[in-house]
Amino acid sequence: MNSFSLNHLKRRIPAAFTLVEIMVSLAVLTILLLISAQVIGQVQSTWSASNARVSQFREARTAFDILTRNISQATLNTYIDYDNNYIATAGTSAAAAAPGSYVRNSDLQFICGPATSLVTGGGGADALPGHAVFFQAPLGVTNSASLVGLDRLLCARGYFVQYTSDESWIPAFIPPGNSSSRYRLMEYSPPAEKNLIYPAGASGTVTKTWFAGAGVSSGTSKGSATLPVTRPVADNIVALIISPRRELKPTENPNTAETQASGLTEIAVDYRYDSTVVKLPSGKSPQGTQHLLPPLVKVVLVAIDERSAKQLEQYNGSAGSPPLGTDVNQSFTKAYELERELEVLVSKLQQRRLNYRVFSATVQLRGAKWSI
Repeated sequence: MNSFSLNHLKRRIPAAFTLVEIMVSLAVLTILLLISAQVIGQVQSTWSASNARVSQFREARTAFDILTRNISQATLNTYIDYDNNYIATAGTSAAAAAPGSYVRNSDLQFICGPATSLVTGGGGADALPGHAVFFQAPLGVTNSASLVGLDRLLCARGYFVQYTSDESWIPAFIPPGNSSSRYRLMEYSPPAEKNLIYPAGASGTVTKTWFAGAGVSSGTSKGSATLPVTRPVADNIVALIISPRRELKPTENPNTAETQASGLTEIAVDYRYDSTVVKLPSGKSPQGTQHLLPPLVKVVLVAIDERSAKQLEQYNGSAGSPPLGTDVNQSFTKAYELERELEVLVSKLQQRRLNYRVFSATVQLRGAKWSI
């Protein structure tokens, strides 16, 4: 074979990668795979965390929707009556009881304020953080088969947060000793046939006895004949704030200091509102807010996740006692400073490194006929 053929054969042999080139390529591929795995891991971790947060607060979000929807249906069924009921006193001295004017009247009640003052059987200030609200609404709840289908029956309803054990609600087949104590949003919901609003007071006087059963534990009895009128709606709700407010007048500037201070909250500056009481904001009519629903109610719900609840339970040191103490009750005293007071509560939760969520909405009451 001559030299020409040998050179021609060499030119036809394809060039190959060297060992150094292969090692460099493998190193680059390894780095790319590591970067890709890290990015995928971060995306998966972010998605899992977001999905967990949504799942953790799904129950609280559902409870908040139920709460605001039912409050919007509150009613007083207000009517106009004589200031003196001459018919009731006609047997004695009808002339002395002659009516002099027309006044608003109602047999129902809307009341809200600190839960410690309204839920008398709830366990004290530590176990009742935040506020409570009680009202009447056409919700049609009944345990009687003869009344089923009457979806506009008048029912009592109330909401508050209570630190309590779930011993009364866990199924009977679960072994004893598996109960847990949590902050819970509780619903006072007696059926229509057990509505005590009308016989609550004497001579037409509305008293607080119609919701006296709110917060009272039913013990360990789980029989159908002893269904409790107070039951949990959602776990791990640490605060409920109820702030009745009036609507903004056309002549008012929402940016003025007076309006931002106590203007819109003048009907319940300290969060307390009772439709049976004569309250005179800004020197209005003689009845003031008596027998009137608040036009607007701002509702704030503060929830934590189950992991934070277990963390509170571990750090508490005393099983069964409320881990937050009176921190929530001490935070809310002035309705016109609600945003600032809410920041104080949030800072306390952050100091304890709790995962929380704040739900807030202003509810318009359909039955409110505002005229003071």
